Amino acid sequence: MIEILDDLDVLTRPDLDPRGLSLAGARLGSKAADTVVRDSVIEVTLSPIVHRAIAGSGRVTEYYGADGEPLSREKVVENAVETEGVVHFSGKFSYRIVGGTVVGFAMYGGERGLLAHFGYLRSRDEFLDVFGTPDLVEESFDCGELMGYRHHYRASGKKVFWDSWNDHVGSLNLGDFGAR
Repeated sequence: MIEILDDLDVLTRPDLDPRGLSLAGARLGSKAADTVVRDSVIEVTLSPIVHRAIAGSGRVTEYYGADGEPLSREKVVENAVETEGVVHFSGKFSYRIVGGTVVGFAMYGGERGLLAHFGYLRSRDEFLDVFGTPDLVEESFDCGELMGYRHHYRASGKKVFWDSWNDHVGSLNLGDFGAR
């Protein structure tokens, strides 16, 4: 088992087997109830019991059920861990949970998060030299401007976004975390 926090360079392998990885102690494919440190969760998204959430910079997220009543953070976290949702941590990483199982990891924060480790990569060409040739590349546009490139590595289930505006790795998803 390779702990990503101990060896961030493992993420550059194009043929990486994500089933042999853990992130902050949670193994991809593990039962979330056994591995997610609930006190470390700072926010939950995509929880089936949350009908509305109010969040913002510098404020604690408030959660509300379908009946409009407030839900405690603890209840929302526990529900996500037992069923499904995305749990977020202060280290700029998240776990996607489906059916109580950790099925995906997301890392973000190219300047201050985990991905700042790759800050020495200052061009997309340098990125490709280190991460290897992807199986699929998608350009990402907003208002007609090229924002970056999504690089898909099928063998590893890895999706890496190269931010062309800031010239850094903007996000990296492993496993089942959807296309970002």
